[in-house]
Amino acid sequence: MLYERFGRLRNAALLFLLVCLYALAPACCPASDSVTVSWNPSPGPGVVGYNVYYGGEASGSYTNQVPAGNTTSAIVSGLVAGVTYYFAATATDDTGLESDFSNEVTYSNPIAAPSQPPTLDALANLLLNENAGVQTISLYGITSGAASEIQTLTVTAASGNTALIPNPTVSYLSPNTTGSISFTPVPSASGSTTVTVTVNDGGASNNIVTRSFTVTVNPANQPPTLNALPNVACNRNAGVQTVSLAGITSGAASEMQTLTITAASGNTALIPNPTVSYLSPNTTGSLSFTPAPSASGSTTVTVNVNDGGTSDNIVTRSFTVTVNQPPMISAIPKRTTTAGTPTSAISFAIADAETPAANLTLAGNSSDPGLVQNAGIVFGGSGANRTVTVTPLPGKSGTASITVTTSDGLATASSTFQLSVKPTPPGNFHLAGP
Repeated sequence: MLYERFGRLRNAALLFLLVCLYALAPACCPASDSVTVSWNPSPGPGVVGYNVYYGGEASGSYTNQVPAGNTTSAIVSGLVAGVTYYFAATATDDTGLESDFSNEVTYSNPIAAPSQPPTLDALANLLLNENAGVQTISLYGITSGAASEIQTLTVTAASGNTALIPNPTVSYLSPNTTGSISFTPVPSASGSTTVTVTVNDGGASNNIVTRSFTVTVNPANQPPTLNALPNVACNRNAGVQTVSLAGITSGAASEMQTLTITAASGNTALIPNPTVSYLSPNTTGSLSFTPAPSASGSTTVTVNVNDGGTSDNIVTRSFTVTVNQPPMISAIPKRTTTAGTPTSAISFAIADAETPAANLTLAGNSSDPGLVQNAGIVFGGSGANRTVTVTPLPGKSGTASITVTTSDGLATASSTFQLSVKPTPPGNFHLAGP
């Protein structure tokens, strides 16, 4: 009777256990460390509980037991991926007797598929010139690696030489498939470096993909240098003029270049092309020129320093040369006056080829301050027509040379006349009576 009772129980448990294992854990499913087994309750009286036995070594070798209590299912945990397990169930009654094993069922726990690494399309190398502006690199093909892997992706970028290329700024929002990085080369730096872009899906393994590209910054030729040059003014028929050159360099200490200097006049009829005296790589030099005889006017002289590069190889400095024609003043006739008595206004004319007559200045000088002081020489008139009035000191007589000078600020012209000062005649002359 007892055997029949447990036989029925065994058959019922076997049937349902077989169905549930194949239904809940088919071989195609992802690997798991647990499986749920269940069965129909035993129809026999006195059944108070069930036990599940299993093992992973061989059929009928059950090394583990899971008490299920008076329930019709149990969760079996701790299963190893890639191992085939063998399951059987028993029932116990209220007297503590346990049935034979049910028919055995098997379950092959599949090996978990490895996590797929994220993806990022290859990045092309970049060639730049020194002092290039902001560079933006587009990123494509950013994914978690598999449609089934819904992961938050992070993108980072690092430069192998931050003295040339700073670590790029990343613009990316997960789970977009595109993004970008941007950077600006360090000013005046050249060379090459590797920039590495990393996509991380946050997984425990196979979680990173890296792409690298090379940034090459070609050195740009730095233009040579030359200090600014002052303007030059000289008078007509002046002699050799020499202008010093300073601050001559190739533009960068790393550029060992042979420098050449040339100079050209904008008006060779006034100023011939200057002669340059310079030996590379000196930082100083000079140029010289002689204004054309009897010529006056102004011109621009341009000085070039060339370092021989293919670009940015020339610096230019210019200055103005003004060759002044001196002003003119007419002759002033000699005059006679009496001690302490001003002369009448003496007329004379002034002129200048470059300067309006109204802008010319006048100055007077006496050869005998004891007879005529400079303050006693007073000018009048306007424009080209001027006058001079000379007042000798009272009680003084004699002869003095009076020089009138006009100036345009660069050159002068003078006219000298003689002033005779007679003694003061006696006053109230009369004859005495007989």
